[in-house]
Amino acid sequence: MKVTDSRPRAAQHESRQPSSRALGLALLVATVVAYLPALRAGYIWDDDKYLTENPVMGSLAGLLRIWVPGNTPQYYPAVFTTFWLEHGLWGLDPVGYHAVNVVLHGLAAVLVWRLGLRLCIPGAWFLGALFALHPVHVESVAWITERKNVLSGVFYLLAALAYLRFVERERSDSPPDARRWRWYGLAFALFVLALLSKTVTCSLPAALILMRLWRREGLDARFLAPLAPLFLVGLVLALHTAHLERTQVGAEGAEFAFSALERVQIASRALLFYPQKLLCPWPLAFVYPRWELGGSLAYAPVAIVLAVAAAALAAYRRGVCAPALALAFFAGTLFPALGFFNVFPMRYSFVADHFQYLASLGVLALVVGAAASRVSNRRGLALAGTAVLVACGALTWRQSALYANEETLWRATLDYNARAWMAQNNLARVLSDRGDNAEALVHLQRALESDPSERAAGQLRLNIALTLAKLGRYEEALAAFQELQRSTGGMEVRIAQALDHLGRFAEAEASFRAALAGKDAADALLPFGLFLARRGRTEEAIGTLERFVAARPSDIDGLMHLADAYADAGRIGDAIQTAEKARAAAQARGDARTGELIARRLGELRRP
Repeated sequence: MKVTDSRPRAAQHESRQPSSRALGLALLVATVVAYLPALRAGYIWDDDKYLTENPVMGSLAGLLRIWVPGNTPQYYPAVFTTFWLEHGLWGLDPVGYHAVNVVLHGLAAVLVWRLGLRLCIPGAWFLGALFALHPVHVESVAWITERKNVLSGVFYLLAALAYLRFVERERSDSPPDARRWRWYGLAFALFVLALLSKTVTCSLPAALILMRLWRREGLDARFLAPLAPLFLVGLVLALHTAHLERTQVGAEGAEFAFSALERVQIASRALLFYPQKLLCPWPLAFVYPRWELGGSLAYAPVAIVLAVAAAALAAYRRGVCAPALALAFFAGTLFPALGFFNVFPMRYSFVADHFQYLASLGVLALVVGAAASRVSNRRGLALAGTAVLVACGALTWRQSALYANEETLWRATLDYNARAWMAQNNLARVLSDRGDNAEALVHLQRALESDPSERAAGQLRLNIALTLAKLGRYEEALAAFQELQRSTGGMEVRIAQALDHLGRFAEAEASFRAALAGKDAADALLPFGLFLARRGRTEEAIGTLERFVAARPSDIDGLMHLADAYADAGRIGDAIQTAEKARAAAQARGDARTGELIARRLGELRRP
């Protein structure tokens, strides 16, 4: 007997559609699969400052310091609080931090889908999937330091959804006003958390206006007035971040001395660069070449951007709103990173993939929406969309594998941008740390040949001199330090150490004492104390090292060298007490390996 379904066809079709829970889970699973190589990755650039060597990690006092400006590389306390919590859960195992980044990105993709549904954007689920799998976002997800992007993105999207719920309840027939304003309070709180994760999210109030226009609803005072506090708090925190970029992070000086017209050039080229990477995400690089400004075609990008803006505005006036609103969202969200404000990475490049994490939604939504609404062959569209997602997922898998460790990342960067002096310098540091100083020297010399800025060139010359010393080429190192002394000053300790290795002890001591008379005297105390200890002048060494430890009581190396000096002088009790202080400092920092080494030394000191 044949059984038929008596429900209407629309109901039968609806029942065959995946549930919202299944669709959301699919986005999360796809994100995790695409980023599996990142889960096996280690730490890379800046992860030490943000996490592994950050003194605020591991103590309750550190958690409080996170919320006081000046105690972290950037004032993003929500981000550092998540690091602090994870540090308590799994220490410095990078797997946990990478996993949280991946899950946050997957959650952001789910929120993109839900926001797309709320705004009636065609192909909303595909938009969320494309956001999840697009390889241009690998830099934001696979780099632990860029927790800033994925965490702020989640708060930003949640705040947008909460605010839309607040607006929708204004139109509903439900009488209680209090419940509606709870949604506003939630949106405001989430927006503040987004700002405390990364202040590029300050553009949310403007984005909410664009969403209002997208839904073809009016901009009356009743809608705009609640946005005023969001605009204000966003402006205050954004200006605070811009101030810290200049004064604390170091985004000032000759490398950032651009005229207004040059900044317009930078912004125009960036506005053309980013969509190209979204539409054709190959090749991608951690450091893109820094553009040369000027030339006969310097203002061609400006003309193109103005032409595109004029065409989008003309279409908007004819009732075709999507291009203008999507591009306005893209440019407005990207605005803080377009070059009008100094940001530290501009030392190396004017663009970076992680700058367009949220801004990319404007271009992606425009492309996805146009395809979903204009292509009538739904099966063909589904096949094409699947192919795009598979290709993006494969590229994301490949790109995230490049973040396995610093050496892999810097070598991949140099394959694309051989003149990236920062990548050459950082690769040289990695090589030198493992003893490959000859190859490190080659990369440092290549970096110096890449026409870096004057400040960078000075640092590179110092690194070359230090590497020459590691190679035992002390005469060359001494000459390099002396040249730097004539040009920049402050090389007395380096010169003294080179002279020490050359057996010119009297000259070395004179150079050490010259350093002690200068403004950076504290930096000379530890190496001078070691110099004295090697000369058998134990009591003088102890006095010098005690001065160093008094100035820097948490310096583990200083404490252990002082403990060794006490032991050499037969003061075993003082040696044990000082080593215990070093072990406590290592424990406070969460450095288990150093703590174990100190424990072994303590065992030796306590042995009869």
